[in-house]
Amino acid sequence: MRQTSVYILIICLLWSRKLHAQQHTTANWEHRVHIGYNIGGSTPIPLPSNIRKIESYSPGFSPSVGYEIIRKPNEKWSVGAGLRVEIKGMKIKDSVQYFHTLISMNDAEFEGDFTGLNETVSKNMYISLPVFLSFNAGSGWHLKGGLYTGYLLRPYFRGTVSDGYIRKGNSLGEKVEVDRAIFNFDKELNKWDWGIFAGGEKNRSLCCGR
Repeated sequence: MRQTSVYILIICLLWSRKLHAQQHTTANWEHRVHIGYNIGGSTPIPLPSNIRKIESYSPGFSPSVGYEIIRKPNEKWSVGAGLRVEIKGMKIKDSVQYFHTLISMNDAEFEGDFTGLNETVSKNMYISLPVFLSFNAGSGWHLKGGLYTGYLLRPYFRGTVSDGYIRKGNSLGEKVEVDRAIFNFDKELNKWDWGIFAGGEKNRSLCCGR
């Protein structure tokens, strides 16, 4: 479906490993390389009322790899920023009613209001800059949250519609039955992405300290 809103990363689960480079910094600074996994979704804000039911949802394979620099004013709290290359993706199937879209079917394009089943696959690659606050919860775990902005490197937002019909132009237009049709909105995506993230982080050392 046509996507006109920014993307919001709802939850970010991070698994971060400390590198030996930390040993060359002062006591209050840390440098980290992290490997993570994004769980979240893309949605218009607010959620349209013509999305009637979410049939299924999967985050897909959405890895995140990056570098972070962190300032630790005390043992419990720290602030930081970083640079990441990450995939934000999902696969969702929902029932919609009079949802405006552009579809391709039988070598023809139809724009209008669709009613039926929609299945969307999103797998976008970004380079992102997060700024965050972290709390040391003990046993190597940190609670983490903040803001991020990202630039779209590779877009992928495609899917199918089926078992329904489309009203050409608007909800009062000519009715065309749709057994199955496709859509591709790669070129419709915003180049810039921003939002909030929150999650947990488990730190492990890759090598021994001096």
